[in-house]
Amino acid sequence: MDNDISRARTDALVFLKRHKTAVLATSSLTGEPHASMVFYVADNNFGVHFITRIDSRKYEAIKANPHVAITVATADIPQTLQIEGIATDISQNNQISSMKPELFEVLQSNHWFYAPITKLDPSSPVEIRIEPTWIRWADYAFEQDGNEHVFKEIPILG
Repeated sequence: MDNDISRARTDALVFLKRHKTAVLATSSLTGEPHASMVFYVADNNFGVHFITRIDSRKYEAIKANPHVAITVATADIPQTLQIEGIATDISQNNQISSMKPELFEVLQSNHWFYAPITKLDPSSPVEIRIEPTWIRWADYAFEQDGNEHVFKEIPILG
């Protein structure tokens, strides 16, 4: 991996782990789009974990079509990270490491308001993991003109 891509990979992973909310895009079995904000945590391979209710639209859409996209962005420093991948319910899978403790820490990190899911029946939340199939890091912060150095596709390492 060349130095430019290696640095972009590092910057993108730091960005992903520093932020805790993203927009998740799903589609139903019939192709109807759905987008929602999720609280998430990420692992070192750009795997994104979040919790949702088993009776939510996003869970229904993921079960119908596991191909999803997620975007993390900031407005103050113009940077975005786009990840496409396969979403899987890992709640009952002992082969994949759960990140529930980290997720609940994120969900309860606001001392004034908790994420709505923390107030629900504890039997209904499930943990979803997105296994990335495509990653693009866009860093507009220092580009003066054009987009030659803005977009970097991050290779998936296995």
